[in-house]
Amino acid sequence: MPYIGDIMKIKKIILVLCAFFSGAFVFSKAPYRAEVQESFKLNKYNRKLGYQITEGGNKIVFVFDAASYNIAKPTKVFVEGSFNGWAKKNPGWELSPLKKDKSVWTLECEKIDVMIPGNSGLPEFKFVITEDKSYIETVCGQELHRTRSQTTEPKAISRIPGFQMATNNLILFPEDNPLEIVENTKIADKQKKLKDFDLENPEDQKTLANFRLVPGTSNLFRGYHPYKKSKTFDTEDERIKMVNKLLRDNKIQSVITLSGNEQIDAKKEQISVYAQTIKENKNWLFVDTNYNTVYYRSNGEEFGNLIAKIVDFINSHPGPYYVHCRLGTDRTGAVSAVLAALSGASWEEIKKDYQKSNDAGIKEFRDYRLLQYSFEQMLFKPIDKVENLQQELSNYFIENNYLTSLDIKTLQERLKVASE
Repeated sequence: MPYIGDIMKIKKIILVLCAFFSGAFVFSKAPYRAEVQESFKLNKYNRKLGYQITEGGNKIVFVFDAASYNIAKPTKVFVEGSFNGWAKKNPGWELSPLKKDKSVWTLECEKIDVMIPGNSGLPEFKFVITEDKSYIETVCGQELHRTRSQTTEPKAISRIPGFQMATNNLILFPEDNPLEIVENTKIADKQKKLKDFDLENPEDQKTLANFRLVPGTSNLFRGYHPYKKSKTFDTEDERIKMVNKLLRDNKIQSVITLSGNEQIDAKKEQISVYAQTIKENKNWLFVDTNYNTVYYRSNGEEFGNLIAKIVDFINSHPGPYYVHCRLGTDRTGAVSAVLAALSGASWEEIKKDYQKSNDAGIKEFRDYRLLQYSFEQMLFKPIDKVENLQQELSNYFIENNYLTSLDIKTLQERLKVASE
């Protein structure tokens, strides 16, 4: 017969084992993944996520739950996102209140209509809400109760891991891994301070300046703006100094600015002597393009003509060359990717280079799938169906009369000249 002490020991062991396996269960619990309903039913998940996949994955129902957003009586609700150019109050994207619950608004769409990625590499969206707000106005000593229309764009409210980035809602499908988004969000939220960089280390210098050689070339570099500040971080003065140091070190002779010819703020900005010399030698091209053009309208005339203008500039000015916008991420990322592809870089090299901008620590994140969407608009096929990227992209620009075979051949020769 066991002693009382032995029984107590056994009980303790059992309790420890229970606690262990209970904890193991908690920590091994799989993250919530997007679910598909055959027909739409309101639940605690779609109220927070703002959408529901239905009909075997073929349709998306946007769901705005006023109570979840602490909005009493919205008068109109719209959805804006990466799939409609972030258009506010677009009548085609207006939600309607449910008949059974007027505090919940919905809009059903075809899946294909929302499959356009944002910075996260996934479709992104927000709601645009119009509501009447009461206020008191004093007129001739009398208080009058009035109402006025007010528009807001509330940030994502979901705390389900992986379904939001920055202030935007994300649309995930069952095959998407939320944990991947969680890791990417950590990068998006990270702001590197000056102390995080070893300014004596050449690689840290390049990372700070977002400066690097474009793949497929030996004579084209990309990076941050050489004199315009875009952030208020403690890194900005040193970042711009480093850009100009790297311009000198790499003997840059010609510069392509994709953010227009902006005025210098004399109180906090100045152009370096080296950069000023490039300007005075008339080896500086200023063009002004935008996010929507380079990503969502890449198969349009505006982007085609932009590439033609840049190629003409490169072919008629001395190298090495430097291409940049403000941050060196979006406009620079898309344009340098096209020039890289025309120069023979592989898609794997291009997408790897594109995501290096995430290392700069500027509280920004770009997923290569956004760039991939831009390329697929020009190639008219999925990127994994492209057999020869250089040839097929060249054909696109030639067949649409933006470039000639000679333009592309000259470009390739100029961008592959080894720097002295």
